[in-house]
Amino acid sequence: MSILETIRGRVASFLEWRQRTAWPSFTSTKDIDYHPYLRGSLSRWVWRFYMYRLTRSGRWFLWLTAAFVVYGSTSLDLQVYVPFTYAFGLWLVALVAALAGAPRVSLSVRHADRICAGDTMPVDVEISRRGLLPCIDLFVLPHRLPPSVDAGEPQGVPVGELARGRTARLRLGLVCKKRGIYTLRGYRVQTDFPYGLLRAYRAFHEERNLIVYPRFSRLARLDVPTGRRYQPGGVALASALGDSYEFIGDREFREGDSLRNIDWRATARLSRLVVREYREEYFHRVAVILDTHVPRHDRYLQREALEHAVSLCASVSDYMAREEYIVDLFAAGPNLYHLTAGRSLAYLDQILDILACIEENPNEPFQTIEPELLEDLEKITTVICVLLDWNEIRRAFVHQLRSAGAGIKVIIVRDTPCTIDPTVDSDLLGHIPVVSSEDFARGMEAL
Repeated sequence: MSILETIRGRVASFLEWRQRTAWPSFTSTKDIDYHPYLRGSLSRWVWRFYMYRLTRSGRWFLWLTAAFVVYGSTSLDLQVYVPFTYAFGLWLVALVAALAGAPRVSLSVRHADRICAGDTMPVDVEISRRGLLPCIDLFVLPHRLPPSVDAGEPQGVPVGELARGRTARLRLGLVCKKRGIYTLRGYRVQTDFPYGLLRAYRAFHEERNLIVYPRFSRLARLDVPTGRRYQPGGVALASALGDSYEFIGDREFREGDSLRNIDWRATARLSRLVVREYREEYFHRVAVILDTHVPRHDRYLQREALEHAVSLCASVSDYMAREEYIVDLFAAGPNLYHLTAGRSLAYLDQILDILACIEENPNEPFQTIEPELLEDLEKITTVICVLLDWNEIRRAFVHQLRSAGAGIKVIIVRDTPCTIDPTVDSDLLGHIPVVSSEDFARGMEAL
């Protein structure tokens, strides 16, 4: 290993350590259970009181009150107890109002369960007043969000005047920053009446799963190595769309034949049951293999490449779904995922569901993928490999697939130079594109 590579690895490790150990920014909408440091019950209770109960003005006034206490305790000659008494009276009234004045309302929420990373998900809220007392200065906001999901309005959406028995409809947004599967804990309604120091709130706990898809662009053109293989039943019989069946001829009825295939004219002519015999035609079946290997010493630099590789797989799967290919998705990170989709067997959402939950794999994934892939390799026309590097392991894996007779297309997602120059194998595998972060930023329409 050269000195430059050693320095680059040390810098990457330091940046990852800084990112991991930095004090996270937890707003009043975040779930303290995700906090990496505040693990004790007392510290979490203090955090919830400070973030949920105290308003911004209340926090400043709390520190001012503490300054009165500290300044007044230094000497009995100082009459600081006078402003402290007024401040204590305000705190006492605000505390009683916060504990006894929880809004008496009912809340119902509707939103989608799937969205792309980087988009803002609209959340439709219906709120109704149930109590006799008036509801003043109400705000609705998410409650206990995971770190990768932010509230579009951190201070909440104002409800306005709410009469008894009336329902108000409003909309708030959730900004989904990163792909994954998250649990939304619920929402809360709060008010800082009367002094704006402490909040009275009522939380509505309702767990809902949210799947955040990887963000991807739609491909207008994808060069896929051509070739068609006969599919002897199985996948073809499960499809409702695609190539029609080819008529071979008539034969005698056998047990298990479909009654819809009976040739009634031939049956009447021969006085015995005769059925039409068909054969499934040829069609494309493409395997998409996702490389999820992120080395432990290079995690900071390779994580972004993995996210781009997942987005690229989503773009390829979307193109295949529009062209009505049969798609076999293989990924191991660290669990093995294998999904056969396309031609009415499954929808693009099911492929994106898998891509949303794929994680990085510190070990080489090809030992896990290879046995599963070889079982269906005879039926697969083309293999598209989305790799994070080009080295001896990946090179041997790709050449093994090529020797089995399948068409091969290799796409490498990487910002730094590959371990082996991919142009060495361009004579056998054709052009091997290396996609960088700049290419993703510009957007890709063809591969």
